[in-house]
Amino acid sequence: MAWSSSKKCSIILFLLIGLLNKNPTAQELQRASPASLGLSAKRLSRIDTVMNEYVANEKMQGMLMLVARHGRLAYFKAFGKMDIDANKPMQTDALFRIASMTKAITSVALMTLYEQGKFLLTDPVSKYIPEFKNPKVIIKSLHSDSVMLFPAKSEIT
Repeated sequence: MAWSSSKKCSIILFLLIGLLNKNPTAQELQRASPASLGLSAKRLSRIDTVMNEYVANEKMQGMLMLVARHGRLAYFKAFGKMDIDANKPMQTDALFRIASMTKAITSVALMTLYEQGKFLLTDPVSKYIPEFKNPKVIIKSLHSDSVMLFPAKSEIT
């Protein structure tokens, strides 16, 4: 199976996020009252209205909504159906295929780490992923199936 360079980068960035995260192991978020996290329970309840409208208007079949702050869970609910034909309600432990959402999720995760001071936006990628040192740029000819490698003119940042 051939992997595109963007898919490889996404996987590398996902692993990098896991390494930089202070809690890299899978664990359940602790629940907390919205007020204890500086959130309004009344405002969070508006999510119910909006999500139920999406389901009722058939804009979404089903979904999960989660709001966490300071590493604790303030709001987590399932809406709609997991399987319409079987009339199976959405479950909070449902798994989803996220398709091409990787870039958006990775970007948010990276900016969160940036805000925590884990790295600078001007840091070279090779500082965290040594394989990116001395990069070669791939140029694929549009007129043939040949691939040529050229050394990069500057370090990938």
